[in-house]
Amino acid sequence: MKRRSILQKLAAGALSLPLMNSKGWGEMLSQESLAEWKDEFSLNRIQDEDFWKKFKQTHYDITDKWINLENGYFGVQPKMVVEAYTEFIHKVNNENSGFARRDFYRENNGPIMDALAAFSGADREELLITRNATEALNILIQGYPFEKGDEVILHDQDYHSMIEAFEMLEHTKGIVIKRIEVPMIPESDAQIVRLYEEAITPKTKCILATHLIHLTGQIMPIKAIADMAKSKGVDVIVDAAHSFAHIDFKVPDLGADFVGVNLHKWFSAPIGMGLMYVKKERIKDLKPMFGDVGQPEGRINKLGHFGTLSFPTLMTVPKAAEFNNMVTIPVKEARLRYLQNYWTKEIAGIENAELLTPTDPKRSCAIATFKLHNLDADDVIKRLYDEHSVFTVKRKLPKGEEGIRVTPNLYTSTADVDRLLEGIKELSKG
Repeated sequence: MKRRSILQKLAAGALSLPLMNSKGWGEMLSQESLAEWKDEFSLNRIQDEDFWKKFKQTHYDITDKWINLENGYFGVQPKMVVEAYTEFIHKVNNENSGFARRDFYRENNGPIMDALAAFSGADREELLITRNATEALNILIQGYPFEKGDEVILHDQDYHSMIEAFEMLEHTKGIVIKRIEVPMIPESDAQIVRLYEEAITPKTKCILATHLIHLTGQIMPIKAIADMAKSKGVDVIVDAAHSFAHIDFKVPDLGADFVGVNLHKWFSAPIGMGLMYVKKERIKDLKPMFGDVGQPEGRINKLGHFGTLSFPTLMTVPKAAEFNNMVTIPVKEARLRYLQNYWTKEIAGIENAELLTPTDPKRSCAIATFKLHNLDADDVIKRLYDEHSVFTVKRKLPKGEEGIRVTPNLYTSTADVDRLLEGIKELSKG
């Protein structure tokens, strides 16, 4: 496809964006033109504030009481997802048990799982919907066939709930936890992989590896870690809670047999949804966390005996996938990284300010964390909100440090980020 025709189609697509479904967007841009298209789109739309202003107006309903720069907690649902969710709530309530017991699995379960399989790149039989990534990872961690004395490697920036899950197994099963320190701003992928490799012993069974660290937004070289670990007979459990539908990858590409993700963060499904991936031939190795004796050993459903789930929440998955496919993850990733770089590139020139996130494009995306040496984190967060109407969150970092995490979303403008910068500059002088 010629560059001029790509730009013409993109211009037309930008104007008709609200009317396009995921199929129409996919037909406009073939796989062969994807690489060239990404370059053109990043130059002509990623920094186009008028485009993103219209995009926000069309696809989001966001309060103007404050500027939300804490999108790492959960993802704001676009209008099309909220409308579908509301419709499904009414449908389930109206058609009640007759729908839930008879029609839901016949009419909806297939499309839901098909949408997740297509989006994640995994087989339907390798996926299990959970209530969040913490639940998915607990199922993996507590179902893994550990024996007394088995070693697990994790680091001080992994998610605290997952660390606690392993600490529980330390008491109940007698496993041994080995902790490594991962630098906040590493020199290279090789440096990180080497830290894990040097910690491996003949007793090591498993590594917990976080794809995108929740504290600072650092992206870890998961595929390199997984390849190294597999060469030594060590499994990797990946916490991809913050990376799924945030940065461009397919779950099997991570190279790990066990992955937990959130669907209510960057995928923008309703709150209360996660996803677990287990490579097909490894399902038999896991023991159910919830009692179930009716499923075959090699079927992933044996791990998901949760009882009654929220039917409207589940039914919204295809619509959330449609929204992401319309925008496309490469475009989302590029826009989010642009917004992060927009403010983080200014930090070095601000008195008392320190950035705690690597800005190399392959090492971070939307999430970034900073601190001010002249104020504690609680004061910064309070004053950013009270004096500048900017909402952020504190994160407790290793070795007693505290930082302020900033996370924009697709509805965020550079004007919003300018307000953050104004606040940081003002507070840095106090």
